Amino acid sequence: MSKSKLRQEDNCLNCGQKVHTRFCSHCGQENKEPYETFWGLLVHFVEDIFHYDGKLFSTIKVLFSKPGFLSSEYLNGKRTTYLHPIRFYLFTSAFFFICLFYVFHPLEKYLENPANKKEASVPVISFKNELMKDQKGNPKTYQDYLTLQSKLPAAQRDTDLEKKLVKKAYSIGEEYANSEDLLKVLADSMLHKMSTLLFIALPLLAFILQLIFIRRKGFYYMHHGIFVLHLTTSLFLVFFVTEVLGLTAMALHTAWISSISSWLVFGWFVYYFVSFKRFYQLTIGKAVLYFMATAFLQNALMLVIFLGLLIFSFFSL
Repeated sequence: MSKSKLRQEDNCLNCGQKVHTRFCSHCGQENKEPYETFWGLLVHFVEDIFHYDGKLFSTIKVLFSKPGFLSSEYLNGKRTTYLHPIRFYLFTSAFFFICLFYVFHPLEKYLENPANKKEASVPVISFKNELMKDQKGNPKTYQDYLTLQSKLPAAQRDTDLEKKLVKKAYSIGEEYANSEDLLKVLADSMLHKMSTLLFIALPLLAFILQLIFIRRKGFYYMHHGIFVLHLTTSLFLVFFVTEVLGLTAMALHTAWISSISSWLVFGWFVYYFVSFKRFYQLTIGKAVLYFMATAFLQNALMLVIFLGLLIFSFFSL
């Protein structure tokens, strides 16, 4: 609790209501003197951080130790003991992506063995040598392609969409030396858009649960939304641990550590099923049936979103 000096006056400086105790019963502001020293500001900041961290770690503990329990607790009205689901998700996702872009990726590049860089993970295609050859039927430039198209009969010309794809291909051929460079840039572009896209996808994932349990009484759209928020938050935390394990394996040159990541991802799917069964209070048979239907629809949705992101990222290069 704050040890700041209280004001002698009993009017709240925030809302003007009368203050009977240390805190205003109307808006919750502490009735303390408005002037604060630098040391007081620093102490107040540290107190807030530790108070938030205390809730954060206790919420994470319950999230994993009792699958599905945290969502049920929130919906039952216990909303002060644990972090709010949206705040919990936003903090976790922001922390994960900041670490991914500014800590994990730079460290991976630093720890990467230079000898492995020569071995491309995909067949390396030189766009300048293959796409832009000055051969018959394969124009050297996009303008040559347009000239060739204008000479063809109208029925044999490419559509506007095909022309856009060809134009983008020539543009990529000029900008990137080979397919490996292109894939690296494309993957990086997709990752930077992933956080925003996932946040947009959450209501759709909850809507799928709404459809699955449309005949189930007592469960509304908000219930499914809270469950999806907690589930996605747990996935970010698992991904964070797998990234740390991957970096540890690279630093120590021990392959068995990175193999733990696969087991963690598999364990998360088991966690998802257990949370699903407990939150929706299903028997094992119904849980398997509903879970398979949910997983199929949600994976189909994420596949469509992924393909859309891939196309958007490609054309935004």
